[in-house]
Amino acid sequence: MKEIKGFAIENKNHGQEEIAIINRCVLENIPYKFCNKPSDRPNDFIPLGTVKWVENFISKEKSIPDYYPDFLKKYLFRNVWKTDKWPMEKGIFIKPADKHKRFNGFVTFGGYRKKKKGPFWCSDKVNFVNEWRYYVSNGKILIGEWYSGDEVNTPDAPKLNIEIPNDYCGALDFGILTTGELALVEANSPYACGWYGKNHKLYFEWIVAGWEYLNK
Repeated sequence: MKEIKGFAIENKNHGQEEIAIINRCVLENIPYKFCNKPSDRPNDFIPLGTVKWVENFISKEKSIPDYYPDFLKKYLFRNVWKTDKWPMEKGIFIKPADKHKRFNGFVTFGGYRKKKKGPFWCSDKVNFVNEWRYYVSNGKILIGEWYSGDEVNTPDAPKLNIEIPNDYCGALDFGILTTGELALVEANSPYACGWYGKNHKLYFEWIVAGWEYLNK
């Protein structure tokens, strides 16, 4: 891991992600700065904040989401396809393929209501009973945390017996389908991604490794 110069934290409402990083910075005597605009970021400071904020500092290529990487496609257990045309079938899940958060993914029931400009990722509609996020740093799972489903029992994350490329960093969302399979929900880039754990050190390590991954 390279020397950490500091963190450039977007000066907005701060959630547990920012709190986790600030706590580690205080403990490890690492500088951090709250920034109102991109030009406020000191050189070599790792950006932390919303998707829009972080994408000010990475290449356009790195900002294109890869929700369904090749090494995980056998864990989809549903049809997933990329298209430039709005689907007219009913019950299709759709989300933008060119940019994070251009619009929130949702299930379309045909017609042109809420039509957006392509490209899109589409998939068959499936139902997940519980979902977990696995934080991956350099091919290794740091931790898996529950984030959706049974809010009473919040079951522990199942073990993922999958081969992950040694240089991969990101967040892998998996869930149990109503049919019983442990399936990929989506993969997320290692930035501006919700933290569901309590170990701030692990999140800190994930953010730092992710920033190095994005700048290779």
